[in-house]
Amino acid sequence: MSAWLECSISEEIIKNKEIFSDTPSIISDIMAGHLDITNLVENMAGVLTNEEVENREQGMKFFTKILKELPPDYLNETQVKFISRFYIDRLKDNHRIIPSVLEGYLAIIDMKHYSTALNGEFFTVLFREVPCQSQVRQDRYNIYRILNLLNKNPEYLKTLGPDFLYGFISAMDGERDPRNLLFLFSFLPTFLKHITLGHLVEETFEVISCYFPIDFHPSPDDPAPVTRQDLANALCPCLCAVAEFGEQCLVLLIEKLDSSLRIAKLDSLALLKESCKTFSAQTYGPFLKTLWSSMNREISHKTDEELKMLAHESLSALVSKLATTANTDQAFENFVKGVLISMQTAIAESTTVAKFTQAAKVLLTTANASKESCVIITKSMIPAIVAYYEFKPSTKLQIASIDFLGDLYDMAKHWGALDEIQSQAIEIPKLCLIAVSNPSKEYQIAGFKNIIRTKDLLQSDLVLPFIEVLIHNVQHSQDENLLSISVTTVHTIARKYPEMVMDIVVKGKCDLDNLIDDKTALQKRLNLLTNLASIDEFTKVIISEMLKIIRTHDEDAPKVIEALNSSMSDISLYTENKLSEIESDHGLIDSILGWILKELHTGSEESLSHGYKLIATTMSSLPAEKQERILSKYADVLEKCQKDEAYFNILECLYRSLRQSIYNPNFERIMHLSIDVALKSDDKAIRTKACVVIAHLINKVGHGQKFELLYETLTNCLLNYESEEETLLQRLILLYGWLTKALIMRGSDKFLCWLQKIIAALSSPVYCKLAAEAIRLIMFVHPDALNRTFYPIETLLYKQRMYENFTSLTQNFVPASEDVKEAFYVSWAFVLENLSKNIVSREALKILPIVIESLDYDNKEMLLVMTDLLCYYIEYQPLVVAGSLQSAIPRLAKLTRYPKSMYVRVNSLQCFSEIAKSYSTVLLLPYKQDVLAELAPSLDDSKRFVRCYAVAARTRWFLVGAPGEPKEN
Repeated sequence: MSAWLECSISEEIIKNKEIFSDTPSIISDIMAGHLDITNLVENMAGVLTNEEVENREQGMKFFTKILKELPPDYLNETQVKFISRFYIDRLKDNHRIIPSVLEGYLAIIDMKHYSTALNGEFFTVLFREVPCQSQVRQDRYNIYRILNLLNKNPEYLKTLGPDFLYGFISAMDGERDPRNLLFLFSFLPTFLKHITLGHLVEETFEVISCYFPIDFHPSPDDPAPVTRQDLANALCPCLCAVAEFGEQCLVLLIEKLDSSLRIAKLDSLALLKESCKTFSAQTYGPFLKTLWSSMNREISHKTDEELKMLAHESLSALVSKLATTANTDQAFENFVKGVLISMQTAIAESTTVAKFTQAAKVLLTTANASKESCVIITKSMIPAIVAYYEFKPSTKLQIASIDFLGDLYDMAKHWGALDEIQSQAIEIPKLCLIAVSNPSKEYQIAGFKNIIRTKDLLQSDLVLPFIEVLIHNVQHSQDENLLSISVTTVHTIARKYPEMVMDIVVKGKCDLDNLIDDKTALQKRLNLLTNLASIDEFTKVIISEMLKIIRTHDEDAPKVIEALNSSMSDISLYTENKLSEIESDHGLIDSILGWILKELHTGSEESLSHGYKLIATTMSSLPAEKQERILSKYADVLEKCQKDEAYFNILECLYRSLRQSIYNPNFERIMHLSIDVALKSDDKAIRTKACVVIAHLINKVGHGQKFELLYETLTNCLLNYESEEETLLQRLILLYGWLTKALIMRGSDKFLCWLQKIIAALSSPVYCKLAAEAIRLIMFVHPDALNRTFYPIETLLYKQRMYENFTSLTQNFVPASEDVKEAFYVSWAFVLENLSKNIVSREALKILPIVIESLDYDNKEMLLVMTDLLCYYIEYQPLVVAGSLQSAIPRLAKLTRYPKSMYVRVNSLQCFSEIAKSYSTVLLLPYKQDVLAELAPSLDDSKRFVRCYAVAARTRWFLVGAPGEPKEN
């Protein structure tokens, strides 16, 4: 302690290099009050003012280290002021002292009692004595960090005069380091907003704008490179940070937008978009014609989608900004009308849908920017498009014009501008009627889609003409798409005019009271009526009549049940509440079950299947108490099942949809019965249903004693079926899959023993394919079981848990044959396909070898998954794949000609494109000629889709090693 209380500390610092390790002791003495920091400075005078620069440098490093280790709230105002003045004075010292001074002052300026009044003095000396751009990168960075701290006190920034600003722009002028620039750009916008620029506006903008557009490529050796896009994104807000930059900024971006350099165009459009957040609408006035000309040129670009999208975004931002002066400045209206006239001309001259759509998109972009622009565009374009349609251009252009009218209406509705365009918009349904009156399917579909969108415009006098066409379609059309849209359109009209549709359609055209007397197109009319029955005004009338047909066991009852099942399974039509209401009011389940019980042994399997699904759908909509009442009412079904397995279909549709809160005393008996059916029945469909019942019971029964009891029943029952019989073992494997799925979904650890049995089967040449199917069953959502429609218990990340356990159990897996090996990789594909990309990325080193090895096997589903994963790794984790290219490239080359799936071929070609983009020329050159030869046949692929990817991949490989191509990526 005595050393730093006396002047001898200077000698210690000069002679003893190990003294830097003593700074914690000095800090302790300062904190304990044994030593005042000002006395420490006085005691260090010998080293701080030593004639030798090396010694002064050592002294400043030592004292700066102490400052950095002191708590920021320890020194009082007087001490901080003293130390600050000392550091400011040190700025005049030798350049070797400067780094320590800057580090120390960073610590001071962050102290609690630091006074901003000292900033002016510090920066005056700093800008005078320290040429910023002559310092090393880290020291420049520290200067910028000190400047950034000024943003903490915006009011003080306003007091700094032009000398400070001049010093600041001189300090950053010429900065070239990407990390320093990124830091500078990050705080400049806030800094510029609060400082007074005065007469230095042009100089400040010039210093910043010299970096625009950013043309920078990071070093390949940089472990965490700053990208060009990072810099471009950060620079953009700086160039339009304050209104004073307006004129210079617009002149700059127009100049760069007109250049031939793509990145200049992209950055200019991004700058225009960003500038609209800062500049006033009047700023753009003198430049509007030029801006529109430049944007229109980029919007019309044939191939560069990114450039076109950014041009649209910039146009939208500009119109939105100009709209703020819509009622006070004519410039807004003139600009929008200029866009309008240009695009009207483009539409009138369009000979292809692509050109029409391009012009239409510009108008929609403009209309979407503000309510004012929306009114101008829609008021003019709706009558113009109606007239355009009547000039009878090509069929495709007429259909495109109908779609465009719907887009304009949607835009006006979005902005709440329908009242302003009412007189023009009323023409849209009339044009739709003209379109649907055309016998062509394309015209009718376009017209019906548009009338659905613009249903609020439909007047009562047009209802009957539309209905005439729609009902004709329902009765006579054989096209599924046209039938579907026709039914949807009738539904839409019925919601607006229920009384008219009831009279014209339900009681008139469909003749509900004598529905089955007319057999012509009965199924289509039934589909329409069951669709309409979802509307409250129609429910009672239609459902009552249909259930009457079912209860009387009419020969057409199966058609009614099929129509009801088709419509009621559509959740967009029938909500849970709606189905529950129908069941309560009309006894739907009783009617359907009554019919099923009579037709069970004589009815067609397809018709009965519709009935089972309808019961399951209705049951799933009911609250628990109603479900229990129905189970009680049909308790005898369980007894019948034990004598006749056909009744199991009824049991399954009743019990599959139960809510989690229900526990029925019959569950144990049902479990015994279901296992027996699942393993003994000769009917595959019934065996699957038995597995579904078992899975639902095990998954949904509550935790605790009820679950343990039911699970014990299950395991004891299965013990009786242990056998070497091949057929029984095959059925057991699939049952294990259902059990594993049910248990892992609910979060129970008991799934593991069943998964182990599946893995054991996976190692057998006889059962490996079935085991792979069991894995698929676990990982995929089943349409009729354990999905959210039927209220399963589903824990978060259960698929991730499956991956972890599958990985662990197959860690030492040794395939006994090629069939087993293929099934093993197929199982992996099912597991990996359902994993999140976070896990796929994290586990890349484990997964990649499996992916590459699997490419040798002829399984379409597996290859689709694995080639997709490989492409992902090449694009996002190229370093992981780099060492495996020698193995991957020959396999991928074969798959570019894989005959069973064009998507496998496309994925393989995409992999080749990404390889060429992601790796250095040096790494790729040994493969270049072989790859070009392997890709050549794909250029003649029978699918145009594949040929497009082949051209892209081969072109990219041709560029490998070409002049101008970087040796390192």
